[in-house]
Amino acid sequence: MAPLLMLLVTRWWVDRQLTPLHRLEQQIAEIGSGARQQLALSTSLRELILVSDAFNRLEQERSEALYRLRDREAFLDAILASTPTGMFVADPKGEITYLNAALLTMLGLGSVASTDDLWQRIHEEDLEDARDLWRHALRQGTDFLRQLRMRDSDGEVLWVEVHASLVQGIDKPLGIVGTVKDITERRHQEALRRWEAEHDPLTGLLNRRGFERRLEEALADFIKTGTPSALILFDLDHFKPVNDEGGHALGDELLRRVAQVVARETRGSDHLGRQGGDEFGLLLPSCSLEHARRIAVSIRDAIARVSVSRGDKAYFVTASIGLTHFREGDDSIASVVARADAASYEAKHQGRNAVVVHRDHAGRPADSGVL
Repeated sequence: MAPLLMLLVTRWWVDRQLTPLHRLEQQIAEIGSGARQQLALSTSLRELILVSDAFNRLEQERSEALYRLRDREAFLDAILASTPTGMFVADPKGEITYLNAALLTMLGLGSVASTDDLWQRIHEEDLEDARDLWRHALRQGTDFLRQLRMRDSDGEVLWVEVHASLVQGIDKPLGIVGTVKDITERRHQEALRRWEAEHDPLTGLLNRRGFERRLEEALADFIKTGTPSALILFDLDHFKPVNDEGGHALGDELLRRVAQVVARETRGSDHLGRQGGDEFGLLLPSCSLEHARRIAVSIRDAIARVSVSRGDKAYFVTASIGLTHFREGDDSIASVVARADAASYEAKHQGRNAVVVHRDHAGRPADSGVL
């Protein structure tokens, strides 16, 4: 009996000594579940007291760090949510994980919008290029920067500028942060400035600068591919009396009407410009000389029917039209313009209201001459 009794006493003593350890295990589990904040052991074992105190200090530091992290995340969330610029966050694979309120509102997306929802809003003509550049940026770890068109919930087209950058951690990428700016108004203003830089405000036609740029492009195409093109230059006969007697406002109205009727005689691919005053030019890309002559005759006849009036007096004008085409050896637009201008002067010299095709270098008429 004595050995059995000794065994029972030993087990009781060991269990009593291990009770604080069991309590320690239980309280650590309660802290892990959130049911307890700190360890609170009642024991005389110095080692357990030291372990408990060390654990409580570490837990306090962990809790404070966690609260700081949550505060920082809440602060960043508040910034992203309140900024007027559209912003998004994606994982390193490019899957969208967050869209801020400004971007959701800009595109008319719901709060649970997915990556596919965002891609579907990109204009069909810009989608393939945007996908290719996005994949390239993901593979290379470079910035994604592109201006493209997107559609809002009503199908209206928006011009946006997207800039996304990879956020690099200590040893691996953490994700992607991007901004989406609505630049629709800026694009419209840029387009308007470009239009104004190359167009005549009175008639809406190309101005000299815009016309010459298109003439340069057509000549370069002719030199490269041999594509035939023709140039018509004309000014108005008897225009001075309209301005002198009827006033500049009446002269401006006549110029607008001439621009309208000439535009109706041209093809969609043609370029009509006002060179200044009552001088006009018409570039006919991919046009034979014979076809260009028929167009010139139609323009002459259409202008002759234009009139404006002041009081009981009506004013009519006609046009002296010069025509040439690109020739082998043309290396600048100056020589082409000079030929058309000389033909226009010849039309005026021979009685006005005529079409003259410039003669070749040997002095032979390129066609029948005055029409």
